[in-house]
Amino acid sequence: MKKSTVMLWAIFGVLLMSCSEEEIANVETSSRNAIGFNVLSNAAETRATPTTNTNLKNTDFDVFAFTADGTAFMGKNDTEFEHDGVKIVYKNGKWDYDNASDLRYWPTEALDFYAFNPGTVSEDMMMNYMWEVSGTVQKISYTCIDEYGANTGHANYDVMYAIAKGQEKDMNNGIVKFNFKHILSQVVFKAKTEYENMQVNIKEIKIHNIKFSGVFTLPATAEEMGSWSVNDVNAPKFGVVQNANIEVNGNATATDISTDTPMLNIPQRLTAWTVSAPNKSKLEADNAKQCYLEIACKIQQSGAYLLGSADNYGTIYVPFGATWEPGKRYIYTLIFGGGYNEQGEAVLNPIRFDAETTGWVDADNKDVNA
Repeated sequence: MKKSTVMLWAIFGVLLMSCSEEEIANVETSSRNAIGFNVLSNAAETRATPTTNTNLKNTDFDVFAFTADGTAFMGKNDTEFEHDGVKIVYKNGKWDYDNASDLRYWPTEALDFYAFNPGTVSEDMMMNYMWEVSGTVQKISYTCIDEYGANTGHANYDVMYAIAKGQEKDMNNGIVKFNFKHILSQVVFKAKTEYENMQVNIKEIKIHNIKFSGVFTLPATAEEMGSWSVNDVNAPKFGVVQNANIEVNGNATATDISTDTPMLNIPQRLTAWTVSAPNKSKLEADNAKQCYLEIACKIQQSGAYLLGSADNYGTIYVPFGATWEPGKRYIYTLIFGGGYNEQGEAVLNPIRFDAETTGWVDADNKDVNA
């Protein structure tokens, strides 16, 4: 493969992909000899930092390229889960190769490109986030962490991938256009009460019995959907919020619980706890790998405490079923007015009335003097 003898800097344009896939920023034209990249991404909020058109420049991505026969042209031919691509970063006002020696020129034949964002992986996440890349197979291994768990000082990654196959130097002015897609599901909670005269104060929310790891296989083309192979291991519990003081007043509007700090989870189908025999208790729900929320809160109605007290929080459990797909944001609104204890018994018992009537009875007749 003959390389060009002319060396020019590659110019990278960064764009935001809107719902209509309309480019909303201009792209500078790069040399048609050096391989450049045009990065497209839809906005996605993560617990760490929302990914937007502006701060996408704060991330980086790993790039691999292969010829038609599977020869690695950029990055290594990884047959195991590693981190061996060519790192592309935003520096000095443009997207560029992190290491100048990694710069590649267009060959005479077409290339298939694969990219993974983020490309940089912290030391304590090395085993949680890896990729396997060759000319025939591209996979991402990811394990979610409980961001409120012990010894956790970081957030889950908003993992994305991009594919651009059959690229040649005469296409798009030598620019490889990447449209990054998310592989995880985003989960957000809101809350309101069942009745206008109820008030709730939320301290913690945990979700029990979700699967937290698996392998995502990239699709054959950029237009298709990839697929997850989820490990059949359930996490005892993952934190949604912790040590909070969230006030929920009334049923008129929903209060944000985790909108600014959404969870990133492995796409999966969750089976809700069946609060009836034979899985009535929480322990039996755990044994059956059924999902539920654990909520530490105080509940008041007309100023009187129904759960907890002025000094203490009570705990309720709520069955939770869902289906999560890659790249989608799910917003769930909790309506407080029910819930169960560990034995699957209702926590809030409404005041009910039983009334009887008796037949009319004639009073003793009394003489009345006129």
